[in-house]
This record gives sequence, structure tokens and C-alpha cells, in this order.
Amino acid sequence: MAKSITIKDIAREAGVSIALVSFVMNNRVEADGKQKYRVSEATKEKILEVARKFNYQPSSAARMLRQGRTHVIGVILSDLGNIFYGIIAKELEKKAHQHGYTVLFGSTEEDPERFDRLVRSFMEKDVEGFIVVPCVGSDAAVERLSKSGRPFVVMDRYHPDFDVPSVLVDNVEAMNLALDALQGQGARNIAMVSYAMRISSMTDREKSFIARLGDEAPIYRFAFDTVDQDAEKAADDIIARGIDGLITASNVPCVAIVKALIRRGIHIQKDIRIVGFDYSNIYDVFNPPITYVLQPLKEISHEAAEYLFRLIDMQEKGEDIRPVKDKIILKATLQ
Repeated sequence: MAKSITIKDIAREAGVSIALVSFVMNNRVEADGKQKYRVSEATKEKILEVARKFNYQPSSAARMLRQGRTHVIGVILSDLGNIFYGIIAKELEKKAHQHGYTVLFGSTEEDPERFDRLVRSFMEKDVEGFIVVPCVGSDAAVERLSKSGRPFVVMDRYHPDFDVPSVLVDNVEAMNLALDALQGQGARNIAMVSYAMRISSMTDREKSFIARLGDEAPIYRFAFDTVDQDAEKAADDIIARGIDGLITASNVPCVAIVKALIRRGIHIQKDIRIVGFDYSNIYDVFNPPITYVLQPLKEISHEAAEYLFRLIDMQEKGEDIRPVKDKIILKATLQ
């Protein structure tokens, strides 16, 4: 096996000190922005030429060890295959890049064991902070995060049993916007399609739906991993009840129920009006298009990222971040 080239080899070949090679390769500057050593362009180019000759790359792991920082954050989302979380991931990565950070992404698929494994794995990789979307059953992992002392922010949902920083939308107001729109389109016999998992976004939307329409208004709850099968069963009941308006609490179950109804000869936006939550590219297929509640994903992502980086900076300065547990609530709009 070929011997790995080290910084000592570069220094020996270039005829300079190890410290000088380290300085050039890591492009180090002092806190005041000035270089610690004066290096002539000729010496600098000689060192870099030797490094290129041996195909030497400085060890980022060693540099991070010296600095005591990784400049990496962990982001744990629900379903990276959903355009909703795809947009969030893109915006979070953009913000992290602006702050000089790299992002490790993980997707739980609403599996608490997977959430726990991701938390443990990211901790082992010494991420400096977390942005997470907790799933049902993730209490132990969220508590571990809370006790770890690492800065973290919850987004899209809140955890009712933990007082933690969170960024989310006003789901009660958003449901009222959706119902106003659906009733404004003439729907009178209204049902709701939701998820069976008891996450805060779903339960808040359901509570608001019931508060407006009463306990007798039907709510169809689909399991996360059997959405299509559950939609097939719900479609028959929706038709039998003569439902003429549907509120869908998320884009994935919306697509599933639309497909199931079409297979049964139902004309979407004619026989049954639909108002959904979150964008899907099928909405524009219909005439009129399906109205939907748009959550401000860019703003949610930026708020969560900026909040996390504030906590990281506070901790780096030796400040106590434990009392900082704001809940930032943003407003959705109707599209």
C-alpha cells in the first residue's frame, strides 16, 4: 500500500518548516483578519507546487479537531420525497451555506426508531446543532437532544410534552382559510382527509375543522404507509355520503383521494370541490384548479436556520441557551 503523504513530507520536499506548510495549506488568518506569517508569493507557490506534485489534500478532520468545530448541522425531516420537504431542505442548505456550514440530511419516513438512529448518528459525527421534524413516538430522542446541550430547533410541528424552540404556521387560522374558500365555492356537505398519525399539524387542523363543522363532519384518516389503500376505502364512503366538498390536510393524501375518486367517475371540482394543504403539481390539471393553503416554506426554513445559528453563536460565546425556547408562528396564505 502506498504511503500517505503528510504535511511533513511536503515541508521536507519544499525545504520549509511544517508550521509554514500548515499555514499555507489551511490559508490561516488571525482573529483580526491578518496573516500570522509573512509568506512570499514564491515560497507559497513552491509549497503549493509540491502539494500538487504529491496530490496532497489537507485533512479537514484534523483541522476541525484543532478548531474544536465541525461547522456541520444535522437536519432530520419527515419525507424528502415530498416536494414540501424538498423545498425546506433546499432553503435550509442555502442558509447553512451562507453561514459557512455543511448540512447532513436524514429522512425518518415517520419512523421513530429511524429518527432515534439519525439523532445518534449525527451526534457521533459531532454536528454543532439540529433542525428536526419530530415524528410520533420520538419523545425519547427529543428528550435526549434536549439534555445533550446541543442547540436544536423543531420545525413544522411542535412537541406538546417538551418546551423547545419551534417554528411553525398557525394551523387553526389556516384551516379556517381553507373552509372559507371551500364554502365560498358552494360546498355544503364537507368532509376532511387527514393523516392517522397524531402529529401537531394534523391534530390542530382537525380541531379547527371540528370547531367549525361539528363532531358529525366526517374525517378520513390515512396511515402514512398505506395512503393509497386507505384512499380507495374512503372514496366509496365519500360517494355514498354525497360529500360535495373535501378539505385535505396534506398534499400526499390529497393526491391519493383525487386518484381514487377519478377512478370512480367523479369529476373533481365539479362533483366534488377540494381545497388542500401544500402544493402538488396535479392541482393545476383541473378546471378550476384546486385551491390550496400555502405554508411559507422559505420563511419557515430561514427562521429555523437563523434561530439555530443564533443558538450556536450564543453557546460558542459561553452563554446559556437553555432558557431560549421561543415558538415562532407564521401565517399561511390561500393560493
